Amino acid sequence: MRKLPKISELSELFKSLKSWITDDMIDPDSDSKIPIMQVTIGSDLDGNWSYQTGDNSFTGEAYHYRFWGVVYLTRRSNSRELAREVINQLSDCYGAFV
Repeated sequence: MRKLPKISELSELFKSLKSWITDDMIDPDSDSKIPIMQVTIGSDLDGNWSYQTGDNSFTGEAYHYRFWGVVYLTRRSNSRELAREVINQLSDCYGAFV
């Protein structure tokens, strides 16, 4: 049986990461001047998960998991909505695999 990370855990993670967003974290490919952080959640079918920030590509704690969800966090992001978005992305990945 597949297990997803808990929305409450992901939401708390996003809330805590907001304090790490600095004014210079502007996406150079965007017209927006809002500081933003890319967050990748890696997970497996047993509910184990980890995260990494930024585009760490082939390094970072999430890289070692088979399934990923990627969101963009700002200081004003709704942490619970982002958590649901990650859950939906992971669920889609799980469904395609199982």
